[in-house]
Amino acid sequence: MLDVTKRVLLFVEDDDSLLQQMKEYFINLDNEVYTATSLEEAKKAVQSIAFDAIVLDVVLPDGSGLELLKDTQLPPVIILSDLSDEKNILEGFENGIVDYIVKPCSMLLLKTRLSLRLLPIEKSVIECRGIKLNIRYRSVFYQQKEIHLTSSEFNILHFLMTHPNQFFLANEIYEQVWKSKSLNTTTIKRHLSTLRRKMIEVEPKKTFILTQFGNGYAFISEERI
Repeated sequence: MLDVTKRVLLFVEDDDSLLQQMKEYFINLDNEVYTATSLEEAKKAVQSIAFDAIVLDVVLPDGSGLELLKDTQLPPVIILSDLSDEKNILEGFENGIVDYIVKPCSMLLLKTRLSLRLLPIEKSVIECRGIKLNIRYRSVFYQQKEIHLTSSEFNILHFLMTHPNQFFLANEIYEQVWKSKSLNTTTIKRHLSTLRRKMIEVEPKKTFILTQFGNGYAFISEERI
């Protein structure tokens, strides 16, 4: 059953009526709910609370909700917006969101989309070859040293680590991570290149993400001699 319960959620919305509706609905599902009506309030909230997910409006009184996505430690973010053109939707995905919902949206649909993006609580930490990826806190460490990733890089690494030793083409990674068709692979290849560089910087002697011409990219779960 698709459900959302016992989670810590943040709703960022300047429409008081809609914000109250979302708050009451998800509190009734036994969630801990926080709200923000501006970009500044949202920034303060994510700095002090570890959320399981954020539902974010784009047009806010003090700026674009996309500014919040510059925080590299964000949990899964779903945009809920009046903006329905392809340019805005693609911009959201390129900045690391996991879903984009166009208003108006029923609470049942929002709950269903949220449930598909939330990971089981017991699977909140993944460890392999000295890398510790914490989904709840959106952090990645290698032997106690933090690897600072953008939201998009984190999402890609999480996908590859949960499918170890399997090769995926760039467009396949995009479609699996962002659940939409890839119109071009330039953006995803740039994210993959930066992610591989950061992994090499933290441990030059090990290959964590392997590339093979024609096969794509894979996270390697065992040392290769």
